[in-house]
Amino acid sequence: MTLIMDLDMNKTSVNTTLITPSGEPSVILDIILYVLLIIVMFSLGCTADEKNLRLNFKRPCGLLIGLCCQFGIMPLSTFLLAFLLKFKSSYAVAIIIVGCCPGGMASNMASYWVDGDMDLSLCMTVTSVLLSVIMMPLNLYIYSIPWTHIGTIIIPYKNLGFMLLFILIPVCFGIFTRRLIAKKAEIIVKVGFIVGTLTMIVFFGAVVINGQMWNISASVICAGFLSPCIGYSLGFLFARLSRQSWARCRTICLETGIQNAYTCAIFIELSFSGLIQQEMMSYVLIYIIASYGLASLVIEGHIIYKKCFKKHRSQLPVVNVEELQSFNAHDPLTEQSKPGMEE
Repeated sequence: MTLIMDLDMNKTSVNTTLITPSGEPSVILDIILYVLLIIVMFSLGCTADEKNLRLNFKRPCGLLIGLCCQFGIMPLSTFLLAFLLKFKSSYAVAIIIVGCCPGGMASNMASYWVDGDMDLSLCMTVTSVLLSVIMMPLNLYIYSIPWTHIGTIIIPYKNLGFMLLFILIPVCFGIFTRRLIAKKAEIIVKVGFIVGTLTMIVFFGAVVINGQMWNISASVICAGFLSPCIGYSLGFLFARLSRQSWARCRTICLETGIQNAYTCAIFIELSFSGLIQQEMMSYVLIYIIASYGLASLVIEGHIIYKKCFKKHRSQLPVVNVEELQSFNAHDPLTEQSKPGMEE
């Protein structure tokens, strides 16, 4: 338990708040959350095709760029946002946790709708989940130091490590299941997506009903929208600078900007309690609204572009190949250019 003292410079008064990382949550609730997490992560593993994984590992340029954006750009950008906007500990740690999270199935769905490279998208998501066992605690430890070294908040790394190792097993088992029964794996993926979506609705419905959602400052809302914008923009920029195809650029853009908010929400639910938990979950809700909303705009823009491009191409004159060949056969310039026709 940690005692926090926030000094209000205007009122010259001291406000003390007790923060208890992992208070004493219900054992039944913990079991339910872990079961749901297993279902979602198992279905995520079922999205990975072993052949596609091997192909992306043999030509890892796009995969490496995406992972560098995932575990490099996003944690750093969220740290800078929290530091520059001078967030209180709960919001600062929440935004950094979101930035350190791996990818999820939402980015795969978005990549599908923008005609992205689905092999790369699925490979990035699964690989980032596997690497998150090391990269997420490491990034969280490095970037949360300004708020943890003075004891204002305690991050339970044991809970985080246990949860990440816990989700590693169903992901690997899902990859193996996909190899055995590829057709039924598609059904498992749909079930996992539905379970994850319903769980998120329950989580954040409780946040909205609680009322803490309506007490958030404008700077926190701004950060919630800036974070995915930075991820989308820099992910696309770095992919394009490395001369990736347009489809891969769109994929890396979405994979960088859409983090696995489901894993983040469960970690916060199991590791914090009271007002701190409510504030963290309210930020995660803002991030989800922003990232999904911006992704919807990207998808709509791509659909409109495709329709306009197809319409433009349909207006171009259609060239008949046979008529063109016939014209070339009787063209005097063409005949003069043939060998033996000079005389």
